[in-house]
This record gives sequence, structure tokens and C-alpha cells, in this order.
Amino acid sequence: SEEDLHYVFDKFILTSGKPPTIVCSFCKRDGHAKDDCPEDFKKIDLKPLPPMTTRFREILDRVCKRCYDELSPNACEQQNREQILAYLERFIRKEFINHARLCLFGSSKNGFGFRDSDLDICMTLEGHENAKKLNCKEIIDGLAKVLKRHPGLRNILAITTAKVPIVKFEHKESGVEGDISLYNTLAQHNTRMLATYAAIDPRVKYLGYTVKFFAKRCDIGDASRGSLSSYAYILMVLYFLQQRNPPVIPVLQEIYDGQETPQRMVDGWNAFFFDNTEELRNRFPPLGKNKESVGELWLGFLRFYTEEFDFKEYVISIRRKKLLTTFEKQWTSKCIAIEDPFDLNHNLGAGVSRKMTNFIMKAFINGRKLFGIPIYPIPGLEREYFFNSKVLTDGELAPNDRCCRVCGKIGHYMKDCPKRRRIKKKENEKDDDKDIKEDERDPREKRCFTCGDVGHVRRDCPEHNPVR
Repeated sequence: SEEDLHYVFDKFILTSGKPPTIVCSFCKRDGHAKDDCPEDFKKIDLKPLPPMTTRFREILDRVCKRCYDELSPNACEQQNREQILAYLERFIRKEFINHARLCLFGSSKNGFGFRDSDLDICMTLEGHENAKKLNCKEIIDGLAKVLKRHPGLRNILAITTAKVPIVKFEHKESGVEGDISLYNTLAQHNTRMLATYAAIDPRVKYLGYTVKFFAKRCDIGDASRGSLSSYAYILMVLYFLQQRNPPVIPVLQEIYDGQETPQRMVDGWNAFFFDNTEELRNRFPPLGKNKESVGELWLGFLRFYTEEFDFKEYVISIRRKKLLTTFEKQWTSKCIAIEDPFDLNHNLGAGVSRKMTNFIMKAFINGRKLFGIPIYPIPGLEREYFFNSKVLTDGELAPNDRCCRVCGKIGHYMKDCPKRRRIKKKENEKDDDKDIKEDERDPREKRCFTCGDVGHVRRDCPEHNPVR
């Protein structure tokens, strides 16, 4: 009867009194929501740092200068890079396009390159101001085929699906790797501007090399694996030095005569900047007034991005002194916003996930503590102490949840990985060779059916133990 059937839709009855499990979408652990995640760097309580001592400041100065001295290429290495460039240009002119011109850009020329930095090469063609009337994919494919015939190069790979198509190669004798792109002219102007900033004050170079080494030790300096590029860290250094009071360097894109910004259009963007360093002191009166040592500035850099700068509200932009908001750029959905000084639509932090942002900022916070509390390491072991990757990253590895499981890089899935295709090709070639050898085997030769080896039969096999 109806009286015997009584259903009550009660929360306690249906769930046995257990609420649904809350899982954090950030760290993937249960028990808390994303906004309350203890892994979030914003939840870390920054303890006040003690005053800087003279002795500790001198140690930090030495550490930063040592990074520059040991990592920057010497004159001989620079000359070797120029020789490789000239050698390549002669070969390409002879074997491929006789009016091709090659030019170095990037870390090899901007004043912040390591000794083992890649060669970034831009190829242009005489008689063509830009690549509008050129078939870039066809040229890059053709260039790769020609370079494979070069006896001094190896590991030639054409990447035509990228935003800027390139040919990758490795120079056999020196082991230097390189990329050749077509009409990457805006990057050349960018290189010139960074080199101008580097020439203004030696502290600019010291800090640039220090932050690049810091990023390398923490494994947070490779954009292809979901972190920031070394170029992005250099922009962070320049922005910090511009915002310092008094500033260490000016905003070169804001120094000009008249009311209107001069136009130097390249690929649809204004690439103007003030490049007369000899005249700079007259045009920028605060130049030289900042007397902080490089060690003080390095600690100031770490404190600026962990204590002062609001990544949610502002964009790191070296083209203007006035603060630029993420709302103004409509980049509010990104964790880190770093504007390219020429290509204003390019956010260098666009590919950085929240998880990677957290990892980067925790490394900065640990660095703030390590470089901010006076400790006097054994002389000669300062760099090993201050750049201990296990201390800076809490012994954790950089997030790789967005990376391909074969090559460790972002931008494609494992099934589309070019490295996986190369591995499969080699395996197939080995299998083909094996099949050929088996086909060529003399059918009369002895082969054991137990172990599969040739030279004996089953009854003589050491692995054959018949039950007696």
C-alpha cells in the first residue's frame, strides 16, 4: 500500500552524511579549493629581511660579477661565431641562393649571451625588403636540403609549421647549435636595443647574466618547456632598473625631440628607440645618480618581484615609464604579462601556466631569502651556496604537465612529436636491416629452437634440460 512506501530525499540518507570531496584545480590535492591552496605563492608569508652588511654586500657583488666573468663569451669565442656565420653565408650563396645575406641576432649580439648560447641567424635576400612576395616554407625546406650536404653541419631539421619558420642545425667542430630564420628583421632591431641598454651601465650586464644563470639553475628558463624565455628575464631586469629610484637606465623609447614619437616601421611595428649612448647623459639627467652596487640591485630585483610588483594588475613593459595595467592590454587572464617592446601584441608570459608561475615565484621567494640573509660561505664556494637548485626549488622539479612526454616540450602532443617520429624511423630501419640479414641467412645453417641462436641444435643447447 501507499503507506508502506515512504521515500525521503534527505541529504544525510543519500550521502551517509559525507559531503563531496573538494579537489583543488591547481595542485590536484583534495581538502581545499583553488583560492585556499597552500601551494599558491601568494599565501607564503614573507618574513622581514635583516639589514645588509658591508661584508655580505661585497660577497653578493663578487657572485654577480663572477656569473658574468665565467659565462660571457670571450673575444675568441665571439670571433668563432662570426667565422661560422661567414662560412655559412659563403656556402649558401654558392650552393643555394647567390644573393642571400646572413646576420646574427639574439643572445649572440645583444650583450647577454652565454658561451654555449645558440646561434640565431636571420637570412634576407638582396632586392627583397621583406618576405611578402616569397614562399618562406619552400625556401626553408630548400635551405634544409642544401645544409644537409654541408660537411661541417649535422642534425639539420626544418620546422616550417612554427610562427617563424626555421632551420635548426649543429656545427660539428664547435658543437654550437643554431637556427636560421627568414626575414626576422624585427628581432634584429630588438637585439640592437638590448645591446644599447647593456652598454649604458655595466651593472645591466651583470644582472642580466645573474638572472639567466639563476633561471638555468632552477630550470625555469626554457619557453619551449612551458616556462619563461631568457629574453623575458632580461626584460624583467630592464624594467626593474627603469623603475628603480633613482633609475639605473632610462626608457629609450621615450627619449626623442618634439611631441610625436618618431616612426621607424618594421613589419608593421614602430621599432624606434634612442640609440646615441654618447648623448644620453645630456638627454637623461638621472643617469649615473643611482649608486647601488650590483649585489644590492640583485637582491632588490628579487624583492621587487616578490614584495612590490603586482602581477595581477600590471604588465612588465620597458617601452614606457608609466605603469601599464593588464586591463589596458586586456591580458587579465594571464598569470604573468611581459610585453614585447616592439611587437605590442606579444605577451612573453602567455604560455606560462598557473602551476609554472607558482614554481617560478617560489624560486624567486627562496632566492630572496637566500640572498637577503647575511651568510658568509667558504671563499670560492659562494656560487655553489647561493645557486643551490635544491634550496631554490625546495627540491622539486619544474612542472611538465603541459609538456610532450617524449621530448619534454610544449606545443604538440606525444603522437605528433617530431622526435618520436625520428625514433620510430630509426627502429623501423633497424627492423628492416634485421629482416634483410635473416633473409640472407644460409638455410642450411644450424639454429637452436630453444634459445634461437645459430651454431647448435636443440639437444646441444645449454638451456635445454630434459627431464630424465
